[in-house]
Amino acid sequence: MELREYWAILTRRWQLIGVVTALTLAVSALMIALGPSYYKSDLRMSVSIVPEPKQGDYYTYDRYYTWLTAEYLVDDLGELIRSDVFLKDASQRIGGMVIPKEEIRRDISTKKTHRILTISVTTENPHYSYIIANAIKDSLNEHAKDYFGQLNADNAMITVLDDPAAQAEMGLLRKAIEVGLRTVVGFLAAVALAFLLNYLDPTVRSTKEVEQLLGLPVLAELPS
Repeated sequence: MELREYWAILTRRWQLIGVVTALTLAVSALMIALGPSYYKSDLRMSVSIVPEPKQGDYYTYDRYYTWLTAEYLVDDLGELIRSDVFLKDASQRIGGMVIPKEEIRRDISTKKTHRILTISVTTENPHYSYIIANAIKDSLNEHAKDYFGQLNADNAMITVLDDPAAQAEMGLLRKAIEVGLRTVVGFLAAVALAFLLNYLDPTVRSTKEVEQLLGLPVLAELPS
């Protein structure tokens, strides 16, 4: 099939393509405008281990194992904050509010980058995400060594790098990009539907199709 035939199919079904694309644009914009807004508070912290004092003038692997131990502890902390014991402690630190630990577990997510742990709290209320993230921070600062004996034995330190601050998870630019991407997907789906309808349509529309179907040349054609 030549490019002109492709173009003819698209121009023949341009109304279908336009309607589907416009509906996708309108529905996407409406869903994002009327849908719930989410706010996220990120808490970033690092885990560091004080290396053992140097023994003699020979080379040791103490520094290597120091870095490796810190990474293991970051992995463990990511699992710790999702445990019932820790979440119960964090929920009790939210003064004047009652947020069950199951809801807190649902709203938090973690991301590890080497020895840096990022804890994200995403809720529909910016105040909720902020106070939950702060409760997690306070629990780690005060009782992390109670949950992990290694933090005492290995002389580990937990340092808060970024205090939590509630921010809209989807800003105006991201919303526009989201609507644009959905509209493009709708347009591509409409184009695919146009080609499908053309494939299923038994109508003969050109002399070339007549010659292909009958195996005979066309002697005359009435102008449109």
